[in-house]
This record gives sequence, structure tokens and C-alpha cells, in this order.
Amino acid sequence: MALDATATLTLQALEESMWRSETRFDRAYMDAVLHPDFTEVGRSGRLFSRDEVLDMPHVEIRVDIPRETFTVAEIAEGVALVSYQTIPVDSLHGAAHRCSLWVADGTRWLMRYHQGTPSAL
Repeated sequence: MALDATATLTLQALEESMWRSETRFDRAYMDAVLHPDFTEVGRSGRLFSRDEVLDMPHVEIRVDIPRETFTVAEIAEGVALVSYQTIPVDSLHGAAHRCSLWVADGTRWLMRYHQGTPSAL
């Protein structure tokens, strides 16, 4: 299945917003884009609840997301899988493969699940 260009660009912008400090640590913004049942498995393997993500302290985020690694695929009607790699600019943490599951609620996309898995460059 394939999403139209508008949906693909919307999901790319939403995913990239998770990597900008001004949106990632804006509680109102995150509350609006995280599904009520959101969960995350971090690069560390730790499981985070929606509330834990909303309550995270502000930190500077400096990663590169190579465009060639970014894919968006519709896996069912109104459900999209976004995957890509992150490469830290100046962090002790290494690169990671990332995937997010987004669901459409009729008016907007909501992130339902996110996972980061350590990877070699």
C-alpha cells in the first residue's frame, strides 16, 4: 500500500519534530501528537510510558537523520510505519535504527509506538 505525497510529507514532518527540542519538549505539542496508548522502547532498551515521555526534562538534541534512510509505508488503512536511522552529532550514544507506528484518527496522525535499536554506522 502507498500513502499519498501529502500524508508522507506530513508523517516525515511529524517524525522530525520529535528530534527538535522546541517541539519535543513542548508538552502541549507532544500531548497533541502522542496516542493515548503510546509506548516507547528507547535505544537503551528501556520502556517508556506516555506520561514518562511527556514529563522528560528538556535537553538539547543533536542528531542527523540521513534522508536516504527515511521511509514511510502504509501497513494498513490509516496505519503507517516510519523508519530511519539517527546519527548523533556530539553524543556518547551511538547510531540507532528507529521505527514509529502512526495511526490516523480521522483528522490527524498520532504516534502510537516508537522504538530505537542501537546500530553500527
